[in-house]
Amino acid sequence: MVEPKLHRVEASYSDLRNQPQISRALKARRKALGMTQQETAQRANVSVQWLSGFENSKGSGGLRRVMRVVDVLGLSLALHVRPRTELDQIFDSINSESE
Repeated sequence: MVEPKLHRVEASYSDLRNQPQISRALKARRKALGMTQQETAQRANVSVQWLSGFENSKGSGGLRRVMRVVDVLGLSLALHVRPRTELDQIFDSINSESE
């Protein structure tokens, strides 16, 4: 039996922790594809104003709209248990100092 060829998963933006990071990742992908905001918005069925605002981290985004843009850009979002790293310790330290 021949094993099917598996598609290699490419983790271009693998540690997105908040909306600004997601916004920047989607904007970078759109630009890498050479797509305009107009074209992306039209294909994702969202307004150019909404897309521009989301790419600039304004507003909450709305999961349905975000997922339509993710789809148009040929991306997917994945949730996984993130291992604790030295970066997490740094964030914990910063957060405890600000309290």
